[in-house]
Parts: sequence; C-alpha cells; structure tokens
Amino acid sequence: MYYFAKDIQPSMKDIFKHAFSIIFCIILMSGCAEKKENTEELRDEVIAIHDEVMPLMGEIKSLRKDILKVSEGLYQEDSVDNAEKIKSLQALANKLDEAFDGMFVWMRQYQSSPEALSEQEYREYLLDQKEKVEKVNSDIKTAMAEAKSVLSS
Repeated sequence: MYYFAKDIQPSMKDIFKHAFSIIFCIILMSGCAEKKENTEELRDEVIAIHDEVMPLMGEIKSLRKDILKVSEGLYQEDSVDNAEKIKSLQALANKLDEAFDGMFVWMRQYQSSPEALSEQEYREYLLDQKEKVEKVNSDIKTAMAEAKSVLSS
C-alpha cells in the first residue's frame, strides 16, 4: 500500500499495537467460549449425578416397604425381645424416606439456567448444586445398600 503523506503512513509501532489488540481480542473471546463450555460440562455433570439415582426412586420405596414388613413381623413375633431390632429397622425405613425426600427437595430447588447470574456466579451455583446432588446420590446409595444387606440376612 502506498501512502501519499508521511503522517498517514502507519508506523511499525501502530501495526504492532493493532496486531496485539486483535490477538488479545481473539484470546479473550476464546477464553469466554471455554468458560461457557466448562459451565455446560459442569451442568451436565450435575444432571448426570442426578440421573444416576433417579431411576432408583421406586426401588427405595419398595425396600422401605419390605423393611417395614420385616419390622412388623418381628413385632408380632415378640415385640419385647425384638425391640432393638424393630427400632433399628424403623430407623432404616426413615433413612430410606429421607433419601427419597432428599432427591425431590433437591429437584425442587434446582434451577437449570438461573436468570440474572453472571457466568462466574452460575459456575459457583453449579458447583454448589453438584455438592448437594452428590450428597443426595450418596444418601440414596448408602440407604439402599444398608436395606439390601438387612433384607438378605
């Protein structure tokens, strides 16, 4: 490119400034895209943790029912001698109920895309939700494993 006046000819300094600005914008935009992708991945992780145990809700209720049947049988057999075992079974039935309820409490408060949150706030929200749903997941698995163990013995 040919310039007629020396004043309008870009200097190397100007060229480097513009090149740096363009490179900086590209890096900044790719960083934003990466954050959005990471947020989407985190949201997918939260949902996957939920989806892992949600299909077990019916089985939890079934196990609770079976535990209460065993408890009732022990009560009818000899409520005095079986008092500790009955108390333990009822506590296990309550644990199953709490695990079941925990899932639905979490689901009611979870917002898949809360409005008016910045990207960073949304990421923090998802990290908090991940921690909560991991506890729900763990509570469900623990209660079910305990119930299955009791019923198989």
